[in-house]
Amino acid sequence: MDKAFNVLRYDIGQRYLSHHDTFDPAMYGPQRSQRMASFLLYLSDVEEGGETMFPYGNGESMDASYDFKKCIGLKVKPRKGDGLLFYSLYPNGTIDPTSLHGGCPVIKGQKWVATKWIRNEVDF
Repeated sequence: MDKAFNVLRYDIGQRYLSHHDTFDPAMYGPQRSQRMASFLLYLSDVEEGGETMFPYGNGESMDASYDFKKCIGLKVKPRKGDGLLFYSLYPNGTIDPTSLHGGCPVIKGQKWVATKWIRNEVDF
């Protein structure tokens, strides 16, 4: 398990493009430890925008034409004190493609979030 939270601040217009929190061994080589789950703790309310979104949550299949800059799919509005937990790996250790997620741009206000990655192996 990672030892600390990573705290991020997003100002107006800032976002995080869609990505997986785990590392594909086909792209990055064998991994000693994988991020199997992610926990986001929202440290602030956001007046407008800043949602955490899951593109596969829209119930449609994704293809090569998906625009990673678009904010589509299932959206979770940041509210101070709320937490969001999601898994990146299936129980067999393979990547769950539906864990693809990103942060929509902040339109009004500021977003503060603390992220904790939960690993499948202790990483010394």
